[in-house]
Amino acid sequence: MLRHGEVQGGPRYRGRTDDPLTPKGWQQMERQTSDWQGDCIVSSPLGRCNSFAVALSRQKNTPLRVDQAWREIGFGDWEGKTAEQIISHDPSALQRYYEDPINHPPPNAENYADFSHRVACGWQHLLEHNTGRHVLLITHAGVIRSLFMHLLDIPFRSSLQIEIGHASLSRFKCYHDGNECFVQLSFHLPL
Repeated sequence: MLRHGEVQGGPRYRGRTDDPLTPKGWQQMERQTSDWQGDCIVSSPLGRCNSFAVALSRQKNTPLRVDQAWREIGFGDWEGKTAEQIISHDPSALQRYYEDPINHPPPNAENYADFSHRVACGWQHLLEHNTGRHVLLITHAGVIRSLFMHLLDIPFRSSLQIEIGHASLSRFKCYHDGNECFVQLSFHLPL
């Protein structure tokens, strides 16, 4: 799993807001994938992931599949806002959200339980159609955090303790015994 690199506009809540990568963001992703060899690339449809995925697919001559399951959570009224802007409007909003995203979502945001379900279904589909293959998933911090929760069976609050910076690269190995899949974290490399 590769998180997209730095994007234009600086740090802000951009779930569906689709700011493009900065030149530094491209370099970050290029550095993390310079030695990558695999069977296929799967990407979020958002440009900050997909634009690099298309370029990497061409460069490595590797098939690319774009999948809606891997798009970032929609932050509703927080879209495009900085943490400071959100706090100035409601000083405890971020704290409430990070303590309990299901019961304290941003106004008009995608439901967190629905988002987590979408990501879990995307993962199941990925496994079912890529057994024995080396897949690079290019996506977003929220999606990766949700996968960590799902694959490592950790709560949301614990997932916040994992740094998922721009162009972080994480590898999971999946072992199939015929009936079930055992998943193991091989590494997590923040830049």
